[in-house]
Amino acid sequence: MKLIVRADDYGYTKTHNDGTIEAIENGIVTAVDIMFDTPGTIDGLERIKDYPWISIGWHSHFWGAPILDPSLIPSMVNEEGKFKFRKDQKLKAECVYDEVYAECKAQMELCIKYLGKVPDVATIQDNGTEFERARKQICEEYGIVYNFFSKPDYEGNLIEAREEYKDLNIYMPNQPATVYKVCYSDEYSKRSEYSPVNYYTQDQGDLLSKEITLTAWHPGYLDYYVMSESRLGEARVTDVKALCSEELKCWIVDKKVELINTRDALYNTNEYQNHLRSIQSDLLIK
Repeated sequence: MKLIVRADDYGYTKTHNDGTIEAIENGIVTAVDIMFDTPGTIDGLERIKDYPWISIGWHSHFWGAPILDPSLIPSMVNEEGKFKFRKDQKLKAECVYDEVYAECKAQMELCIKYLGKVPDVATIQDNGTEFERARKQICEEYGIVYNFFSKPDYEGNLIEAREEYKDLNIYMPNQPATVYKVCYSDEYSKRSEYSPVNYYTQDQGDLLSKEITLTAWHPGYLDYYVMSESRLGEARVTDVKALCSEELKCWIVDKKVELINTRDALYNTNEYQNHLRSIQSDLLIK
């Protein structure tokens, strides 16, 4: 089985980025999804250039503040000038196409300025909104691959990859519904049950039966901004520890799991394995 390990919320803050980088350098992270609207965006873009074997995704939540002047995109922001979707993603349906297009274009130009290129991939929600139509247009104009994996929705129905990527058989299990839900409990004893290591070693997502699996976590360290914005809290630090754990690395070796990045999956390259070879890692597939 080939495994992509994605770190979501990269770019949250510099402190959060520190945890993501820890999981890249000493763990098994092979891809990141970066946010372009949060305090750590530029720090994240500048630092990830040192890790060319990591593929880059465009994080789609829009939780922070726009790059453009809020007065130019009134349908997207609240009275504080921040994106209005932090607690209700359905509000994206109220957005005007031209405003979303302009903001997304500004985000891609920021990425080019600091990273030298646009993200490799993105996920577009097929919900008929002008918001997602504008994002799709940006992906097509900048050559960003989108909707390349299949996954179940929250009702268990399979959302299939775009036709041109179905033969790749990239599968993403519905981890938020099966793993992260314990982090939202008011009972600390429930939250303490959260274990990314067990998710893999007990094969809770039936990963070993798949050709290529994409799993997503949120490894990062905490500061006041992250703690005040996110319900995941300490789960982020747990993710750093888990993705760096020797137990998980031993499972990868024992099960002959081949770690790859997203570009490897799309283009049949060996970037991540070549990186493991260059550092003489025991995780290199034999």
